[in-house]
This record gives sequence, C-alpha cells and structure tokens, in this order.
Amino acid sequence: MIRFKLSTSLENVRPEIEYVLRVWAKNQGLEISFGDDFDNGISIGRDDESHLKISADFVNTPTAFALSSLHAGKKYIIENAFKLLNCVQEYCHTDVDDLGRFKFRNSYQYQLKNHTENLVQKLFEHLSTQVGVTPVSQKTKFFLTHDIDLVNGAILEDGFYVLKRGRVDLFLKMLFNVAMCKPDWLNIDKIMKLESEYDCRSTFFWIVNKGKINQRERNADYSFNASKIQDQLKEVTRNKFENGIHKSISSESFADEFKKFGTTPFSNRYHYLKFQLPDAFHDIDAAGLQLDASLGFAEEIGFRNSYGLPFNPYNIKEQSPFAFIEAPLHVMDRTFFQYKKSSTEEAEKDILGFFERNKTNCLLSVLWHNNFFTNYKFKGYLDIYKRILAYIRDNKFETINSHDIVKNYSITHEH
Repeated sequence: MIRFKLSTSLENVRPEIEYVLRVWAKNQGLEISFGDDFDNGISIGRDDESHLKISADFVNTPTAFALSSLHAGKKYIIENAFKLLNCVQEYCHTDVDDLGRFKFRNSYQYQLKNHTENLVQKLFEHLSTQVGVTPVSQKTKFFLTHDIDLVNGAILEDGFYVLKRGRVDLFLKMLFNVAMCKPDWLNIDKIMKLESEYDCRSTFFWIVNKGKINQRERNADYSFNASKIQDQLKEVTRNKFENGIHKSISSESFADEFKKFGTTPFSNRYHYLKFQLPDAFHDIDAAGLQLDASLGFAEEIGFRNSYGLPFNPYNIKEQSPFAFIEAPLHVMDRTFFQYKKSSTEEAEKDILGFFERNKTNCLLSVLWHNNFFTNYKFKGYLDIYKRILAYIRDNKFETINSHDIVKNYSITHEH
C-alpha cells in the first residue's frame, strides 16, 4: 500500500489529484490510499520539499492548457497527466473542421510531432520511480472494430471501379448479389470468418438512422430494422462477437436511438468521430453507456490523449471520474485512404511501425470499415488487414472485447 499525504493548500484540486493517482495505480497494479496524517506518506504540495509538486496554475485553473508546461519530465507529473488524459486542450475549442470536429493540426500532438508516443505512460513510469516503485510493463492488447456505415454502396462505388476497367462480368455479379439481398458490402459473416481464422474477435458498430443530412454528411445507407441487417446482428452475437451503436449525426438523443436499437447498448462510437469535448463525455455518461470508442484523430494515427490504455474520463463539473470507460481509437483505414492519401504500401508500413513502437502498455484500437474488405475501390486494404491479424497472431497479442476492457481498466467499479 502506497500512502499519499496532500497539502491543505491543494484542497480545491484534491479530487483531480486523487483521480490521476488512481489511474496511475490501475496502470501499475498498485494499491494506494490518501490521508492527512501519514507520517511516512508521499507528500504532494506546492513547495519544493514535496515529493510531488503541483503548480499554482493548476490549483487555480486545472482545466487551463499550456503547452509550455507539458513535457514528459520531472516537473508537474500529476497535472500534465490530468490535462493530457482528458484532452483538456479541446475544451471550448472553436476552430473546427467542416464536420465540427477538433482539428489534428490544432493539437499539442501535431505541434510537437508526438502523436505516436505514449507520453502519459512515460509520466506514470516516472511517477513510479519518484515514489520508489519499479515501473511495471504489460504486453499490449488489441481492440478490433468495424463501423458499419454502408452496405448498399458497393454497386455504385465498387461497380464504377470495375466498369471503368472493363470488367462487366464483375458488375453483373454485383447486380446479382443485390438481387439476392446479399450486397457485397454486407459482408459481416466474411469478416468474422477471417478474424476467427486468426483467433481474433471484434466489435461491430451499427447506425440506426438512414439517409443524407447534407451534401457532406450522411448516416447509414441501410434500414437498421431490415431483416437482412437484423440477421447480421444476430449472427454477430451467435459467433461471440459484439454489437455496439454507432451514434448517428442526426439531432436525436442517445435515448431516442436506443429505442431504435432495441436495447441500451454496451458500447458506442460516434459516426464520423463527430463530437465535442467535454460535452460528449457528459452525453455518454448520461446515456448509461459502459464504453465509448471515439477518441481518435480522423486525419492521423496515434494517441489523441497521449495515452495508450483505456481510462475513465474526468467529470470537471462533479469533480469525479465518469462511470464509463473511454477506449481511444488509434488506427483507421480512412485515415490513409481519404486524409493522408497514402499508397497501401505506405499505409501498411506506418501501421505496423506504430504497432512495433507500442508493443507494451497499450490497448491498440483498430477500425476497419466493412467496405474496405472488397478489393475493388479499396484494393489492397483487405491485404493490410490480413497482415494486421497476422501481426497480432505471430506476436501472440491478445484481442479483447468491450466487456473485458471495462472490467480490466475501470477505476470506478472498484469503489
């Protein structure tokens, strides 16, 4: 048991400090306690004699984000970890992209080119050293996911691709599949079969609303209640994979969409990764979701909050952790196809290189859309995914589901 003694001068940020230390203790597999009368406790205060120092700025405004104070060094470990973990840099940020999202180019990670570095882990390891504990390392795990945005688009997008190359036979085959109510992108069974061959399991996120919102944005191109879709959801469950909700960009609340989903889902990912912080954290918590998997940059791979593991975000208003777990997103197919416009060779090199640099102390979340499993418009992306699965198998990494993530990483279920 490691005991921490907090200075009375830190009373107004005591909950924030205790929160970070609980996340650190979960990370390092330690038991901790807090008190004011520990003679031999680890002291936390504002003076230089304290084991761990807190700045006056953090005491006054814990949600302020200053680049100059953020680094993986010896100073202000606790407050740096707090700000990075919870993406404080995004709070009330008004310079957003055409979808209303926080821009990667405005991020701390972009400015210092450290988006692939697990910086909070380094802070935690240094904290362990500071309090006389040998840092603990754990083997990385994987969280495989698929957002089901489109199932009927193959006849247009893949169809145009094959017709342009003179493959009328392939186009006619696609037409036949549509006529048989088995469009090429309704391939959930094939994805599960492929992953099972590598002893992997994944989660599928489904949209309950259909149609275009505007010229840029659209929800699903399928009706969630259609029998062919509902049959796929049942097959996912039967095969011991998972279904979650893919919160649409309609104005409906989570509660409204849950009614269409048929139950309160365990997990969510926002469609287009469209959300704003900290409002989204409050919406997820109020909805009763157990896990969210949205915290990633669309434009780049890596760590949006500079941390490699799932965590309970912090509720600034209530000064306590939210009950749900955030499992950040790290790698997405569209990042390379749409935003970076990489070749498949470049994409594979970047992805596997990122994995190699983070073989410990991470739960690496991968998103591969169902339409990227056909070798027409998205030619080469199926092969990349197969190499991802082979990498997981060959390195003996474990894939875990959302229920295991909540069980393994939550700090709120312990109290």
